Amino acid sequence: MARPAKFDDNVILDRATDLFWRDGVDNVSVRDLEDALELRAPSIYRRYHSREQLVARCIDRYVEIEVSGRITRLLINAVDPLDGLRAFFTSVLRPHAGEATSRGCLLTNTAGGSEAAAPAVAAAIRRGLDRIEAALADQLERAVAAGLLDRRLDVAATAKALLLSFQGLLLLARNGDEDLPAGVDAALAALLPPPPAAS
Repeated sequence: MARPAKFDDNVILDRATDLFWRDGVDNVSVRDLEDALELRAPSIYRRYHSREQLVARCIDRYVEIEVSGRITRLLINAVDPLDGLRAFFTSVLRPHAGEATSRGCLLTNTAGGSEAAAPAVAAAIRRGLDRIEAALADQLERAVAAGLLDRRLDVAATAKALLLSFQGLLLLARNGDEDLPAGVDAALAALLPPPPAAS
């Protein structure tokens, strides 16, 4: 006989991921997890071995669903690579469905908390940030190939600079800062040199 859906691994991870993302990993208690997952603590820890491992699995799940989905939708599928970059940045400014303010990013939020010191969590955060940085570098390569950016652009360094800007944007968005779209435009204009004008 099949187990009830609530014990399916993806259902558990999706519920835990949503809770960690919404409330912040450091603010989620064992009781919160029990309530959200409809499982008692011993069952949770039998399945995931430790809170650290559960958080790391949730971060990987978040990257697989949220981050990779946004990369595909806004970067890879963009007709204009630079428009896609801007859309990728500004997409994080919109609140989650049914919520008043932006949640920010589970990677960024967790990186700033105490759980980030746990080795498995730190490794999961790094994997997620590397995924974003690689996608930004790919988008820059497409923009250079399309003649939209100077071909002498240091793609690796610029992708790192974009990641730095993106992380700052996520923190500001989570804290309710305003006028962020104008800041996005200014950051992209400063970081992305157009090709030299034809003489």
